Amino acid sequence: MNRTWVYTKLVANTSLAALVSTRIWGSTTIKKVPEEKPFILYRSTGITDTVRGDDGVACRTETFMIFAEDKPGDYLQIDTMIGYIDATFNKVKDETAGVIRSTIVETSEDFRDEDLGTILRFVRIAVVYRV
Repeated sequence: MNRTWVYTKLVANTSLAALVSTRIWGSTTIKKVPEEKPFILYRSTGITDTVRGDDGVACRTETFMIFAEDKPGDYLQIDTMIGYIDATFNKVKDETAGVIRSTIVETSEDFRDEDLGTILRFVRIAVVYRV
């Protein structure tokens, strides 16, 4: 469920869409290097029980990495994308989706992805949700 929630939030951010259009994918779904840049990749990195009650787990936390990738050069566009991602997920609550809160855990340093031929930074988010 949370994978869909993360994707939906990314797609709904009109400022981010102005930069990447529909180029937002789960990191394991791409079969070849995307030709158009910039783009966003995301993936779930872990799920942990957060709150346990007498009857079992009440809340879980799922962490995600969201990668902002662009053609080699400067990181200005990536920095802009990271700002939009931060605004989308930091201290956000979505009761209808069962999300108690999502927060930014960390933002990475600058990287080069030799496999994709891009430069990138990632944001790690934690999504706490009701079970």
